[in-house]
Amino acid sequence: MSTLSPEPAPRVTVVFVTYNSGAVIGRAIASVPPECAVVVVDNASPEGTAWAAHLSRPAELVPLPRNTGFGTACNAGARRATTPYVLFLNPDAALAPDTVARLLAAAAAYGEDAVLMPAIIGEDGRLMRKEGTIFEKVRRSARLSAEEIAGDYCTRFIHGAAFLMARAAFFRLGGFDERIFLYHEDDDLSWRALAQHMPIIVVPAARVIHAGGGSSTPSLSQTFRINRFKQQSELYVRAKYGRARPRAVTALKLLAGCGLAALLLNPHRVAVRAGKLRGLFDAVPSAQASDRGAADAPPAP
Repeated sequence: MSTLSPEPAPRVTVVFVTYNSGAVIGRAIASVPPECAVVVVDNASPEGTAWAAHLSRPAELVPLPRNTGFGTACNAGARRATTPYVLFLNPDAALAPDTVARLLAAAAAYGEDAVLMPAIIGEDGRLMRKEGTIFEKVRRSARLSAEEIAGDYCTRFIHGAAFLMARAAFFRLGGFDERIFLYHEDDDLSWRALAQHMPIIVVPAARVIHAGGGSSTPSLSQTFRINRFKQQSELYVRAKYGRARPRAVTALKLLAGCGLAALLLNPHRVAVRAGKLRGLFDAVPSAQASDRGAADAPPAP
């Protein structure tokens, strides 16, 4: 009598964070290979999570009682994972069939401390790239073109939309800073990874299709709120690393930008600059004791 071999334990947990993501999360989860575990952390979405009953494959849903922000929810998903690796993926993105396998091969080649990112491709086929943090921005003209990239390469920015790490290394790094509600949490994570000499590596042969944002235009009120959050987060991150800039100078530049955008009859740019101007005068968390994160997570079994 033959006996069936037990299924191998998954090596990767794909962690999603959702907030009113019901229209896109099904496609994202369907792209995850069947041998991977899936954890979806929902940030108290007003639309609810009825979509979970219609998924094409098993996934663990972790509903949070309130919207805690992107980084805190990511940490919660990583804590729930029990696999050696975690792959953080936006709910409006989809994995190419061999992406996880290629990232795992890179992890074996580059070591347990490596932060590994796939190539992130927009719906229009364009490569989405950012090479540096807010402290060291890299001009587009200084970046390599797609034709100049012949293989894996190091960069200085972890794109929060899609990256894989050894779970233990993520916790050693401290996870995402939970004092950041939204935006620039990946700048902060990148800066700490660089400080600990953890290589940040792009694996171009591994691909993710990022389908969100570009297909719809946000309302002016949403644009205002987004840029207000961005400004709040930038103030906090700059203060955390002693890189604060004079607020009065920034305010004058934003006021001038608002005026110019109004003269040009560009309401979108007005909303961008007005949101940042409002965020400039919001209270932000203290940068002291800013090591709140995932460092207290239990070890994987």
